[in-house]
Amino acid sequence: MNAIYPGSFDPVTNGHIDIARRSAALCTHLTVAVLDNLHKSPLFSVEERVAMLRDAFRQDKNIEVEAFSGLLVDYASKKGIMTIIRGLRSQDDIAKELPYAIWNRQLSGGLVETMYLPAEPSYQHISGSIVREVAALQYRGGHNDKILASMVPPAVLAALREKLEH
Repeated sequence: MNAIYPGSFDPVTNGHIDIARRSAALCTHLTVAVLDNLHKSPLFSVEERVAMLRDAFRQDKNIEVEAFSGLLVDYASKKGIMTIIRGLRSQDDIAKELPYAIWNRQLSGGLVETMYLPAEPSYQHISGSIVREVAALQYRGGHNDKILASMVPPAVLAALREKLEH
């Protein structure tokens, strides 16, 4: 089975890495698909996010990272993939994700299914928006990186520091 794990990954967190690796263990090939959403103003460009993810997965032979825009089901169809992987941190995520799963299935004519993996408890409190907020406040105040280092891979930590300290 081939699968897609889509997201904005702004920035990539240790929770994202965990979901991707656990997903890759369940399938032959996993595409981590970085959404280039023209309606959002991300902290990192799509190219930066792809580079950070490729760095994180450089040792994982069955994980590839690509950017996409538009409808996820169109991208999945183009790649011949019929399984979408989504990570869930809380009941709020379930409420948010379920309509997307239904729409993706309907838009694909019933060909695309969504599978959910619960986040590891140690990562359930981490989100890209929380990381961005903590980083922005932390680097303004000159604090150390201990808390952020528990949330993101080392390359992401360095990129956050570089972007927000200047």
